[in-house]
Amino acid sequence: MRPERGDVVRSRDPFKLGSEKQRPWLIVSNRKHPFSEEQYLAVAISTKEYDHSIALRPAVWETGGVPRESFASPWAVHSPRREDLVAWQGRLTGSCTERIVDVVQTYLR
Repeated sequence: MRPERGDVVRSRDPFKLGSEKQRPWLIVSNRKHPFSEEQYLAVAISTKEYDHSIALRPAVWETGGVPRESFASPWAVHSPRREDLVAWQGRLTGSCTERIVDVVQTYLR
């Protein structure tokens, strides 16, 4: 699997204990990432809504999706490796992905 920016993939959740814990992740890195073919930057997708969560309504999915109402958590950043990815779940629109990337950047400036 070689996901691109905007793809939602399943991978291990480093924020939870146990080897069977997975969650969907939105890939936010681009080809400028120094290891773009091997490792990615991603933000967590959660079924829990927090104050700064971004809702992932059906209209923001180009294809695929998640089974329950979900939210991007732009403060929860992870760097999964290609071999850690379990499944592809879908793709968000470019405008939604860019909005989430913009919010991630606010936590880094």
